[in-house]
Amino acid sequence: MEPDNSTRQPQSTGQKEANHRVARTPLVVVALLAIVSLAVAEQMTNQTVVRDTLLHQELISAAPGSDASAGVWYCSEGTSLPGEFAEHSVVIANPSAQDINAMVTVFASTSTEPKPVSLQVSARSQASLHLSEVVAAQFTAALVEVSSGIAVVTQRVQGPTGFDVVPCATRSSQTWHFPTGSTRRDARLLFSLFNPFPTRAVAEFSFITDDGPREPRALRGVLVPARSLVVVDVTAEVPRFESLATTINVLAGRLVAGRMQVFDGSDGLEGLIAGPGIPQAHAQWLFPNGPAAVGIVEHLMLYNPTQQAAQMDITIHTDAISNANLHPPFEVVVPPQQRVTVVFDALGNFPVPAAPFVYSAASLIPKDSGFWVEVFAYNGVPIAAERVGAAAALASPAGVALDAGVVARAYRHLIAANESAGVEVGLVVVNPSAESIARISVATLTDGEVTPIEELTTQEVAPLGRIVVPINELVEDSAFAVIVDSSLPVVVTKSLLAFDRTGLSSAAAVPYNPLPL
Repeated sequence: MEPDNSTRQPQSTGQKEANHRVARTPLVVVALLAIVSLAVAEQMTNQTVVRDTLLHQELISAAPGSDASAGVWYCSEGTSLPGEFAEHSVVIANPSAQDINAMVTVFASTSTEPKPVSLQVSARSQASLHLSEVVAAQFTAALVEVSSGIAVVTQRVQGPTGFDVVPCATRSSQTWHFPTGSTRRDARLLFSLFNPFPTRAVAEFSFITDDGPREPRALRGVLVPARSLVVVDVTAEVPRFESLATTINVLAGRLVAGRMQVFDGSDGLEGLIAGPGIPQAHAQWLFPNGPAAVGIVEHLMLYNPTQQAAQMDITIHTDAISNANLHPPFEVVVPPQQRVTVVFDALGNFPVPAAPFVYSAASLIPKDSGFWVEVFAYNGVPIAAERVGAAAALASPAGVALDAGVVARAYRHLIAANESAGVEVGLVVVNPSAESIARISVATLTDGEVTPIEELTTQEVAPLGRIVVPINELVEDSAFAVIVDSSLPVVVTKSLLAFDRTGLSSAAAVPYNPLPL
């Protein structure tokens, strides 16, 4: 696709060539076909090599697994003072048959010493802790050390502009990427720098904006003392940018970095986003949550932090079209040190980059059809990618949801911190296999019991297909965790939509023993 000054429509190679078609002799035609065949074969070989190299990339967040004796989780994005915008709590889910112990150490964005709290989580159940019960501070983080490798830790934030529920990070990194962000008039953008480690750390911020790269002097060497939490409000440092991408490089020490983004509703968008950044760029991403809900617009934010252009193939799998009639991939080029938005509906009022870095794929999706998306850099250049779902303020539903793409599939997944009171919990399962049917079973985890959901005990997911289930309608408990088992490695995500208040949230389930896509 070639960008211009408006939203783009994918154009096939055949359409482009039709405008330049001239007569040739049969011999020349044969020669041209031979050249094209060699080029296509070479490109397919290159793509196979690239896909093979992806198998050696390190995977991001996942539970340590049944072979691990313990697990460590980092939950660093929230507030713990009355009246703040992101009341912070952690939820620990224990799918095992034995009780487990968790040590939750709460860090405040002040000079207060971290405070440890011991929490017991009964077998086949989950337990929660509001961090404000431990310390009173504007911003808080939690280091959660669990005595079982199969436990999963999720953080929940709640405020006047909405909520977000996402798994906590499971690792530190020397680089953190955030493809999405805004400092426009109705927005506030903050980053948490969490250092629970015994040595100090130093972080450096860089931004990609509509006006080009920015590296504010005040953010070139942010000191984060040992065993501390520092929160940086960048709204004043890079003000009034409709859209920006952020990279945080750790110059010394170790850090876990997260983002808090708030839209206050004054410019037609209200919502809350809070969660860890992307610790590693990848050449392949999968996005299961393509909503068919009226009023929710969806964008992909593709951020290339490297010095080489990323040539992306984007494949859309719609619920309304069989895979036999699948649209071919279309190409998007993400320039070096730049970000591109792919829009699947109307632009809505979520902030996106300025032209020429906006592309439209709306014509490829039938009306009222859900979908899932594969993103693949066929030249092997890794990118960071996120999905945004947004609904206007005063709409129903209303809010903003953001989740990073998925880079792993697994036979078993766990989703914690679900609720059925006034919230639709959407379970999404994608089968990335092009040949085989995946057979899944789903059970809830609550009050010491693993209860199979009868309607989902023999559910089949077609090759390259997906299922979307409002699972709260099948569960009587007000709070529950979900276990998804499959005959093939699949990808699982969840979405939360509030019925009677502002609130959207979306996140990947936590896989056990993950395999690359």
